Amino acid sequence: MAYKKASEHFFFYEFSPSGSSHDWLPPNYVVEKMIRSLASNLQIVRDNMPANSFLIITSGMRSLDDTLRLIKNGYHPSATSDHNYGMPVSIDQQSPKYKIFGQYYSYSVGAVDCIPGGTNSTAFDVFKLAVRLTKENKTKFGQVIYEENPQTGSKWIHFGNDPLTILSPDIVKLIAREQFLKSVDGGKTYQSYTA
Repeated sequence: MAYKKASEHFFFYEFSPSGSSHDWLPPNYVVEKMIRSLASNLQIVRDNMPANSFLIITSGMRSLDDTLRLIKNGYHPSATSDHNYGMPVSIDQQSPKYKIFGQYYSYSVGAVDCIPGGTNSTAFDVFKLAVRLTKENKTKFGQVIYEENPQTGSKWIHFGNDPLTILSPDIVKLIAREQFLKSVDGGKTYQSYTA
């Protein structure tokens, strides 16, 4: 069976919630657009990696079960994460975001977490490459985040779509996300990254 591709080297099922089958397809046109945008930018990063290198998507669209599993395993997924692909997520009434967005946040624009494969490129090497390509306007990522979980020793790169490819400029101003970040405590805190 031929699985449907989102770009030359990325398949739609790689962006699906955990436990989905390999014939998974986006549930609607907007999610498909988010995935295609993300896949085309990931393809550019992959094409600029050393020979015989590739990206492995370890987390794409998240379901509630995925979020609960991550929390149980010591991670700190955000309620406003782009991994939600526009699906409404409850916001705690105590959060400052509640006053802006109300009870539900539905402005996520699509994201994946990846690790490098095939060579001795580290996650931080790929992160720096993606930052450079984005600064050179060769890719259009809204966020590129280098992350580590000290409990598990895992290291990965978070890639989020440029929100201007999905949302209006007025909404993007409200979201106000920093583009390049680094977290070494499993997502508890983030620091700005400047190359």
